[in-house]
Amino acid sequence: MEQNNLNNRIVKIYSSVTIQNGLKIHTTNSYYEKDCYSNIAVAMNFEELSEYLSDHGICYRQVYLLTKIELEAKIFNLALIQWYDFKSKKTLFYYGCPRLQLTEIYNIIDIEAIKNNVHIIPRFDKDNDYLVNKYIF
Repeated sequence: MEQNNLNNRIVKIYSSVTIQNGLKIHTTNSYYEKDCYSNIAVAMNFEELSEYLSDHGICYRQVYLLTKIELEAKIFNLALIQWYDFKSKKTLFYYGCPRLQLTEIYNIIDIEAIKNNVHIIPRFDKDNDYLVNKYIF
């Protein structure tokens, strides 16, 4: 954990956090001497559902930064994420699993929006092509 105090504002950066359901989310380049950036499922807001393709209201992301920002009486628990999107609008699922690609879109979200860890498997014979393993959790 790293902490900076900027005139009554405290910024803490974490390498891992435990979310509401007890699962750990990791964002570190030194987890047992390996990079570890958790893939997550995020429930979309009802108002945003029509703007994105989703897996029954769930979108997939990869987490790169976990932070807590304290501004006087307000506390924000935030995550910097990179979006996965469906690889093809024609073939959304392979073998019952979402077929994804990693995009160049980054956002900051509330950590409370994270619903679960997900197991995303690269298709080694394809470029930027992934499947969500829905059968492991």
